[in-house]
Amino acid sequence: MTVHIPLPVLNQVEPEGFDWQIPGLRHELIVALIKSLPKTLRRNFVPAPNYATAFLQRVTPMEAPLLDALEKELKRMTGVTVLRESWQLDQLPEHLKITFRAVDHKNRKLNESYDLYELKDGLKEKVQETLSQVADDDIEQQGLTTWSFGPLPKMYQQKRGGFEVKAFPAIVDNKDSVGIKLYETEEEQHQAMKQGQRRLILLNVPSPIKYLHDNLPNKSKLGLYFNPYGRVLDLIDDCIACGVDKLVESQGGLKWQPEEFEALKEYVRAELGDTVVDIAKQVEQILTTAFNINKKLKGKIDFTMAFALSDIKAQIEG
Repeated sequence: MTVHIPLPVLNQVEPEGFDWQIPGLRHELIVALIKSLPKTLRRNFVPAPNYATAFLQRVTPMEAPLLDALEKELKRMTGVTVLRESWQLDQLPEHLKITFRAVDHKNRKLNESYDLYELKDGLKEKVQETLSQVADDDIEQQGLTTWSFGPLPKMYQQKRGGFEVKAFPAIVDNKDSVGIKLYETEEEQHQAMKQGQRRLILLNVPSPIKYLHDNLPNKSKLGLYFNPYGRVLDLIDDCIACGVDKLVESQGGLKWQPEEFEALKEYVRAELGDTVVDIAKQVEQILTTAFNINKKLKGKIDFTMAFALSDIKAQIEG
């Protein structure tokens, strides 16, 4: 059984339901699954065809994942628990496995796999190219330093070749500017949007570094400047990023409308300096504590404490 998936809609297809196969092969699949169990378990469900028939009479297909439903019903019928690792899926006949095949606009095979997520990963770049190609109304942009593009839709839809192509726009961080890019999934969209919105805020509010220098206690400054985990400027950048993220979350998270972003930006402008100072103080306290712990761990140690000390060092080093 092969499912042909046009490349432009590959990001919209999820594996749920495919595990139940087509109705004509469903009974045969259940029988094969029961026969894949180790003999010590399998002997509780003979004859397998009878149990397959009883199972299908008791359930509504695709209401739950197949193995979840099968384990539940077999236990209800016999009292025997089948653990998930007991199913030997590699023993299933090839014709009972679903093959996911991605095809181009001429229905030519691009790639295929039994694992839909593996197929998606392998074609990620091609899907991204396809999404960019269908964005014919200039939604994707580069070189932006202000929110000059109106409302940002949470989902972008466009008809192409009889298919409804869906993508998820996000502001992306390009260091000295931001852009707008289409993503395959909401998860990727939100991850990029968090970083992109942070960058756009930082491009439009004064840097808190001078305020940090003027208001951070000398003890905290020394703790930051002599930290053993990298350059102090990188550490300060992390404190600033953390400060922006904290303030954004306190105002409800990501913004998609220009007026909402403007209000968020002004809130961050007013609060960022004090927030970063507080974060830097906490970081200095953590670094000092880690330094003191490492100092106590040096020198001779009792062999019986070796594993515990190794675990402590691993946690400190992150």
